[in-house]
Amino acid sequence: MVRNPKGMRDILPPETLKWRRLEILLSKVALLYGYGEIRTPILEFSDLFRKGLGDQSDVALKEMYEFVDKNDDVLALRPEGTAPVARAFIQHHLYDSPMVKLFYDGPMFRRERPQAGRYRQFHQFGVECFGIEEPFVDVEILLLVKRIFSLLGSPLTLHINSLGCNECRPRYMDALRRFIADRIPEDEELDRFMKNPLKLFDSKNPEHSIVKSEAPKITSFLCDDCKEHYETLMDFASKLNLDLVEDNELARGFDYYTRTVFEGYVGDDSLAVIGGGRYDHLVAYYGGPDIPGIGFAIGLERLLTTLDEIPKVDSEPTKTYFLATTGNDMVMAAFTLAELLRSNNIGVIMDLRQGKLQKQLKLADKMEIENVLIMGEEEYKNNTVTVRNMKTGEQMVIPQEAVING
Repeated sequence: MVRNPKGMRDILPPETLKWRRLEILLSKVALLYGYGEIRTPILEFSDLFRKGLGDQSDVALKEMYEFVDKNDDVLALRPEGTAPVARAFIQHHLYDSPMVKLFYDGPMFRRERPQAGRYRQFHQFGVECFGIEEPFVDVEILLLVKRIFSLLGSPLTLHINSLGCNECRPRYMDALRRFIADRIPEDEELDRFMKNPLKLFDSKNPEHSIVKSEAPKITSFLCDDCKEHYETLMDFASKLNLDLVEDNELARGFDYYTRTVFEGYVGDDSLAVIGGGRYDHLVAYYGGPDIPGIGFAIGLERLLTTLDEIPKVDSEPTKTYFLATTGNDMVMAAFTLAELLRSNNIGVIMDLRQGKLQKQLKLADKMEIENVLIMGEEEYKNNTVTVRNMKTGEQMVIPQEAVING
């Protein structure tokens, strides 16, 4: 009798209706935040993942599906989505734009042990944003995540940490290696931890739980820039009612992460359904320009095990605005207005690098967005917003409520 391979499965009606509704909801939220869809090949050169994820990652060591084709090229079925998107970003010179926001949805492959909600062919929805080093984009990404789970009616607990940068993380890694060497006897695991001491925090060995809790914390080793980045993120998150759990043991599994990392849990905090963070040097590592990036991925099979119903939503925003500000002190007001607009099915794109107003307007024009909302001190004081038509140059001041109500 014919059958599918181990760890692969067919998705049949009526379950496929839940999948369709979930994918529409996810793409709708991405569009509200100004992300465009990208579709990359299922097959990539194996080195793309080995370089980006790290040779000592579980994926590279034992989980990738690799083979040699007739041209003697070593290819791999993609085990995750960030590396292919970064490759496409470089190959197609998308970096010619100062800010690029992309989302994807599709199958990934890892040769793991199948279990509930985990298969060897699985599906991820993810977003990637390139070009912004300011912590405001970290906040926007987390707001996007919050909106997804709010629409799903699913309570989510978000854990967050900072892994520092290339300047401060090596000092922490050295301190962590010394600590581990004193606390863990020599065995295969110790050798693995010496190569990448952050692997300690991924260990499921109950004997390591005390070691992990007593290990030095990376937040004590952050350089001034990383500390300011993290503190600004946490301050804005608090003001925007983003509940985040600071988790010093959160490290994530891939080498490309820098600074912000986060994971989201549903239920009793034991089921991680989303993970992501910054990868500020991945593009340069692949041979592109040194452009920062941040993103996340949601495991759809795992998420669906937590959901009874998927709400039906319209597939696209009714309209999309570019929201510009006159300075960093207006960012909080802009975030507040943007979230209100998105709650009313109106898409909003912001240049979170927060340069001069003319620079933001130039980006809006390049992105061919016809109507720009401008938030300045006068607008903020009077609960108004300036609406500028980029084609005609005409602009007028109207109440924020008028924009929110369409």
